[in-house]
Amino acid sequence: MKIIANLSAIFLMLTLSYCSPQSPPVTAQGNIGGMGVTVEYSSPRVKNRQGKIWGDMLPYGEVWRAGANAATLVTFGQAVQVEGQSLEAGSYSLFMVPGEEEWQVIFNGATDISGTAYESVIEQNILEVDVMPLKNTELKEELEYEVTEDGISLHWEYLTIPIEVAAQS
Repeated sequence: MKIIANLSAIFLMLTLSYCSPQSPPVTAQGNIGGMGVTVEYSSPRVKNRQGKIWGDMLPYGEVWRAGANAATLVTFGQAVQVEGQSLEAGSYSLFMVPGEEEWQVIFNGATDISGTAYESVIEQNILEVDVMPLKNTELKEELEYEVTEDGISLHWEYLTIPIEVAAQS
């Protein structure tokens, strides 16, 4: 009887680990100037690849879907200023181009796309801004977006990518 119980427990654990997504879907929500902001993304893990994410696994100078699986989706409840530039209310796919010193953040009008479909929707880019990455001393194992009064930040591995966002009046 113990053998059957142990085998059942092992089978259940294997089934759950096999069915669990490698990069689970996550939603970050918050308010900027009283306006609701939502970021929907899939969160990959570093998995002992410290020092190999930026510039290696995700090459500098190449467009990245800013998460895993489908393209990351950002929704603003009203018009905003992103890094000082206007962006209308609505939903946008979010892409980024990592760089050693500077990153490009791209808001694209195509919202129901695979994260690898960027080249087919490049003409729908609405806004492109440059931001400066911040280095962190502590490892952030899972990719995470945070919405604060100052904007949206991506945290992963040893970097934070801050994107200044302000509600338009």
